[in-house]
Order: sequence, then structure tokens, then C-alpha cells
Amino acid sequence: MNSTNFFSIQQKGFKNFSNSKEIAVCFASFDDNIGPISVYHKNLDDKIANEIAVKVMIGTLSLHTDSSSEMCGESIIPFNKLNKIAFSYFFTIPAPKLRGGQRSCSLVILMSLNEQLQMYRLAPFLSTQCKKVSGLIKAKYTFGKSLSNTLKQGIESLLDVQTYKVEIEEFYAARKITITKSNKKGSFKFLNKIIKKDLDKAIFAILIGKTVVVTGDEVMTELAIASLEIFSPHKELKKVFWTNQIVSADLIGTPKNIAKAYEDAVIVDLEKGKVFSGESNKFCKELVHSLKNLDERSIEQKVNQKITEIVTSASILAELAMRKEVSKSDISTIAPLFNSEKMSIVISIAKSMNPIFSKRITVLAPIIAREASTYDVFA
Repeated sequence: MNSTNFFSIQQKGFKNFSNSKEIAVCFASFDDNIGPISVYHKNLDDKIANEIAVKVMIGTLSLHTDSSSEMCGESIIPFNKLNKIAFSYFFTIPAPKLRGGQRSCSLVILMSLNEQLQMYRLAPFLSTQCKKVSGLIKAKYTFGKSLSNTLKQGIESLLDVQTYKVEIEEFYAARKITITKSNKKGSFKFLNKIIKKDLDKAIFAILIGKTVVVTGDEVMTELAIASLEIFSPHKELKKVFWTNQIVSADLIGTPKNIAKAYEDAVIVDLEKGKVFSGESNKFCKELVHSLKNLDERSIEQKVNQKITEIVTSASILAELAMRKEVSKSDISTIAPLFNSEKMSIVISIAKSMNPIFSKRITVLAPIIAREASTYDVFA
């Protein structure tokens, strides 16, 4: 990929982003008498700033239970009613009179909810900048007293996204051409929020062993690939989180112009929030719908259960198709492991496992389905 073209695309995005008037910042702390408060904020009114402080501090504290003196962490939190998305950097400052000797604080940068792609891209750099500002706060701030101009300027510096541009470009220039490892944790809620249409097509492609190519921003593709992997509890997928070359893998992150080279792949376009190519599937659609109101742990458990059941049935069907003879007794024995309503996806997966015996699978499947119609192991 031409690096000049790549960086010109990134610069255009940051130019548009930096012109936004909707960037705000808040320094929140925990007051032991009244709870979370906004100590200082810019581009927010007092009421909203304090509401943000409460949600961010309570939410962040629930994620960080470590009692060590150097607690810190970060999270991205949507504020749908305000049409904002926030990056929160959690840290502590010395407080000798409090139990534990520390006071919880958070630096919060807010942007328009429409800028969530940029937020995820900026997150590593916001973290670095917030760490610097938090160090300044630790050294110079006393709770309950007015902030110095130096501290105010430090906090307000987080508003200037343009200052990160050179650092971001250098970061991307230094990255390897092909990245096969990532420490990002997957999230169905992230996928469901970003991909507005046909997510089931990508899931179905994963289940039948078809390549899925994710296009968009590098940081976002890494997170999307980690999230899509949730739908393969039965096998380890070969992943390339980012590359500007043509590679062979199950999940591939790449720029849009290179994605076009993967003619037979299912394309997940993060910028458009759509999935292109691929087949829609009823089982996958129903699975996506059933996950929407669950927490991440429950999502993982349900996905593991539902997909393991389907894949187990497909494995049995694929193995049965290789036998020279299949008796009525064989059918009766395995029928309780099948569900007639889910037979379509079972057939597709079985054929992907054993393509040589596809015709045999097609013949056996309806026979098993008829016998299985009195069972429902997928309830």
C-alpha cells in the first residue's frame, strides 16, 4: 500500500475531527462527603459535568478493584442521551487522611457519538496524554483547593487532538506490515454497535470456514477481529489483525483498497457499518438478536453453548456421511443430538468439514431431520 495515500487519508480524518466544536474535557474526583464531582471542566455546563463525573467514576470504580496504591486504568463509555462518547482515564492521588491513603480521580475526554471510530483510534494516545496530565495532577493538586493555571492548562491540553497527529502518524509508520498478535479483548456489544447490517453473514462465514476480511481503521479492525473470534469457540482461527499485503487467514484486517483483492471473502466494512458478500442465515440472525440485552459474560456463555451444539451435530453428520452403510439404528441413536429447525446450518457446516461427501450429507440430512423432529436440544 502506498504510505503517502495512507497518511493522506488519516490526515483528512483528523482535520475534520479537530475542527469539531463538540470536544469537551472533565477532571473528576471522589469527594468522601458527597461522592463523585467534577473538579474542573471545559465545554460542559456544571450540571452535565457532574452527571458525567458520577457515571464515569462509579463505572470505573466497578472495573478496578485492585487496592494497590498505583491503580490506573481506562475505558470508553457511551453517553447516548447526550450524544457523546467518552474516554475515561482512571487514576489515584495521595490522600493520607482517607482509608487506603488515596483518592480516586478520572480524566474524561468527550466527543460526539458520531466520532466513535476516531475515539477508538485515538484511545492509545489519549491514554498516554492522560497519564502525563495525571502525573501533573498528582504532583501539584490538593483536593478541595482551586486548581492552578498550570493544572488547568494541562487538563485543557487534552482538547487539542491535533497535537497527537504527528505521534499517531509515527506510530502507524513504525507498525509491522503484518500483525498476527493482539491483546485486544473482543466485545459483541462493540460489533453490534458498529456493524448495523448483516452481522449474521460474517458469523455464518466463520462457521463454514470462509475468509472474513475486515476493513477500516487499524485499531478498529483489531478490535473487530478479536470480537468476531467470539463466534468460533470450537476452533482456533488463523488471524491477521492488520496487513497491507495479500495473506491467507480466517480473519484478516486490511485497508479497503486491498480488501478488494479477496474476491471470495466476506467483507466487513467498519466505516459503512455493513457486511458485503456472504450468505444470510436464520440461525445466525436469531443468535445475534438473542445476545443484544445480555452482558459480555452471558454472551460468551450463550455463544459457546449454541455454536457448540450446532458444530457437534455437524461433526456427527459429516462423520456419518463417510460410512458405507447407515442403519435405522444409527439414525435413531444420533437423532436426539439434532434439531430439525436448525438442520440447514448443520448441513452447511458439515459440508464445509467434509466437502467430498457433500452429496451424501444432502441425502442423510432430511432422514435425520424427520427422526429429530420430536426432539429439541436447542431450547
